[in-house]
Amino acid sequence: MVSESSVGRSLPLSTTLRQPAVMVAGNGLSGVVTGVSPGAVDVGDVVYVVAGVPVRAVEGSVPFWRDLEREVEGEDVTQLQGALIELGFLEGVADGEFGAGTERAVKAWQKDLGLRETGTVPLGEVVAAPELPTVVQLGESIVVGGTVSGGEEAVLAPTGEQEFVLVVTQEQARLIPAEATVRVTWQETVWEAVIAGSSQDEFGSTEFELTGPDGGPVCGGECGTLPGDAQVTLRSEVVVVPEVSGPALPAAAVQTRADGTAYVVTEEGEVEVTVRGSGGGVAIVDGVAEGTRVQVLAEAEGGVGQQPAPAPVPGDTTGPEDSAVTSGGG
Repeated sequence: MVSESSVGRSLPLSTTLRQPAVMVAGNGLSGVVTGVSPGAVDVGDVVYVVAGVPVRAVEGSVPFWRDLEREVEGEDVTQLQGALIELGFLEGVADGEFGAGTERAVKAWQKDLGLRETGTVPLGEVVAAPELPTVVQLGESIVVGGTVSGGEEAVLAPTGEQEFVLVVTQEQARLIPAEATVRVTWQETVWEAVIAGSSQDEFGSTEFELTGPDGGPVCGGECGTLPGDAQVTLRSEVVVVPEVSGPALPAAAVQTRADGTAYVVTEEGEVEVTVRGSGGGVAIVDGVAEGTRVQVLAEAEGGVGQQPAPAPVPGDTTGPEDSAVTSGGG
């Protein structure tokens, strides 16, 4: 009997978001690393600690390369002043001149951190990141208990580039058509993506490069909601056959005439139908109403005589690894 239903096929997989990181600061201290704080950082946050001395993050594009003290001028001073203003230790504007006001602000910052109030910032105690807040990684040498002497790669930050890839086995790749839509989920947000290209990695897996439907990033204008980790796994669904809803009946009930038209046999006789989709042995058709009783090939009287071949149903190629989705009755 014909009933309302829907069919479609999809593969539940995972998309990998790759966000390359580059070194933004080297280590300028020596001693034993006594603390690390990779991950999300903002202005003034401690990134790591060497021999009890905290290394703090400051927004800026110029690496800190000298001690900062009275009478020093330059862009590095401007960056320090910007941090002091944002943290509430300095009023006014960042003018790049380390004067008495900046010295007092540095002492206030040091007091707040429980450090000796010298009014100077020795090389290595602050590091610059181009944009804050951000998510940072630490260099291989910056581990608790490790000894550093200066010059080591210390802080890495994302470049801002984002690459979405679907990594699958060769068997899975054969199930995914080039025109497939991929639904990528992060928390409550779902983005639609398309396949822009493919390649094989060194392990023989297939990597599908994903973009938004317009060729832009998959995350569109919401990329800032994603974590800044170097690699993020996102739940995804590859739509192999888009879901179709409508009158449903057993696919075996659909037969084909010599001219290629499809039909089903009802209590009133042959009725021409158009097959819109199929999956799991169920076909969605136009041409018959819900509640209509149809004859399936195996139900032909006595099974005697040659029956017409079932009509080819578009997309009816469900494989053993494919996830067929059907709902309703047939």
